[in-house]
Amino acid sequence: MKISRPIATTATIATFFLVGATGALMFFDLKNHNIKTIHEYIGIVMVLACVLHIVVNFAAFKKYFTGKKLGFIALSIAVAVAFMIFTPTSSNIQKNPQKELYNSFMSANLNNAITLLNSDKTILNSYLNSKNIKFEDINIREFITKNRLNEQEFINILLNK
Repeated sequence: MKISRPIATTATIATFFLVGATGALMFFDLKNHNIKTIHEYIGIVMVLACVLHIVVNFAAFKKYFTGKKLGFIALSIAVAVAFMIFTPTSSNIQKNPQKELYNSFMSANLNNAITLLNSDKTILNSYLNSKNIKFEDINIREFITKNRLNEQEFINILLNK
């Protein structure tokens, strides 16, 4: 089966623009739950379209990429592969200090947190009473989970916001 040059080139160009558009949407957080999936699938189609484009235009590529151009391309590929191989994995990446602080806060004893944060106890008690919740001196995460509270709302009350 022979693939025509215009089909391979058009497919490559079309998928390039689609991947670029969905990538820009994700970058600017203008995404819904489908954009990432669409971006991934179109990316796979783009790789296939690029392979077809290279196969169809292989003779032209061989003529064009000689000498310094070939060396530059080979060096670029080698550098890209080296970055992929030596990219830090999650085991040797430094942990996010904000995340560690948040996890420590959530595992703190509720009574101690109220004292340390100088929380307004009347507002906290009225909030708990409005939800028919009895105060328990357990860690914050357990208290929120056990009483099915909105985490952000409860933390804002503890922080007097």
